[in-house]
Amino acid sequence: MSKVKIILFTMDKTYAQFFSNFMINPENSQRYSIQIYTELGVFKENTRNKKSHILLTDVELSNEDRLPFEKVITLSEVNDSEDNVDSVFKYQPLKDLLTHVLAKFYENSGKVIPNRTGKNKESIISFYSGSAGAGKTLFALCFARYLSMQGKRVFYLNLEGLHTTSLYFTEEKQSSAEVLYYLKNNKERLISKIESLKSRDSLTNIEYFSLPPNPEEMEILSREEILGLVHALKQTQHYDYIIIDLDSSLHERNKAALEVSTEVFWLLTADQTSFERSKQIINEDYLETELDQAKIHFVLNKIGETDFDGLNEYNYSIEKRVPFKTAWLEMSEEQKFQSDTKIGESLFQLLKTHMVKAGV
Repeated sequence: MSKVKIILFTMDKTYAQFFSNFMINPENSQRYSIQIYTELGVFKENTRNKKSHILLTDVELSNEDRLPFEKVITLSEVNDSEDNVDSVFKYQPLKDLLTHVLAKFYENSGKVIPNRTGKNKESIISFYSGSAGAGKTLFALCFARYLSMQGKRVFYLNLEGLHTTSLYFTEEKQSSAEVLYYLKNNKERLISKIESLKSRDSLTNIEYFSLPPNPEEMEILSREEILGLVHALKQTQHYDYIIIDLDSSLHERNKAALEVSTEVFWLLTADQTSFERSKQIINEDYLETELDQAKIHFVLNKIGETDFDGLNEYNYSIEKRVPFKTAWLEMSEEQKFQSDTKIGESLFQLLKTHMVKAGV
């Protein structure tokens, strides 16, 4: 991921030190290239004829001094700059300030910073099942949590018709519902709005959209809109993994997500109905997508002491079997998610083994 080059020029040395301390965070240093100046002469000497993306400043500068920067954003001491594309409130939390700065920059430039490596680093992992109640959401989030704990940057995208995300991320967050408006009506501004509309879980650092359950809205999402949303998340160049949680329907949004997925975890439960429904979906190609079968990883969840009669007649290459856990009957979904020490890691190891065999 290419870094956003930001220059901070302020004569407020206390603020400069505060900003510098904040940027020491490894996550910030991975995303931003920051230079800080508190003297006009040094600032001019080191920025003249050197292109940078963003200048943050609370100092009046000449047009000549502003020329090297694609975007100049003023640090305002008055908190009325939210709708002003050229300023941000100086004394807000720096995490929020940088979010607003990036949103204004992307909106101004209409693009993200090009990836100089020419490689798309994001892995798009979808979780699907032919029947409800297979544990897709819990498995998707356990996988996302494990990745995040390994220092990976993860976005969790729930595309279920009726989702239960709030059971796992229980902190109250600002609604991200506006993202659906931009997806449908103003795709050009979608990338810039992702920065300000996404949420982050403070316990796991997983980022996600805090969307209210709205089955009607999800039902009218088109294939093109889902492809556009996933593309926009990729274009931010901020994530190592995009985890997509799908419901068990045959809706266009599921077909689109599976189409762009790097790998797919297909969950089965230890009952004949689950196996039969998945068999019909695959054999009859109800998903109508050219999904490489090698990318599908069948995971059998909630297995008991014995398999149901006839299980071996189904031609599934089951790569992971997860026993039914009686202790979970007394736990909330959040407790299951936060206490997991095995599911996320085992899914990661499964993918890792698959990639080694495939010579990736």
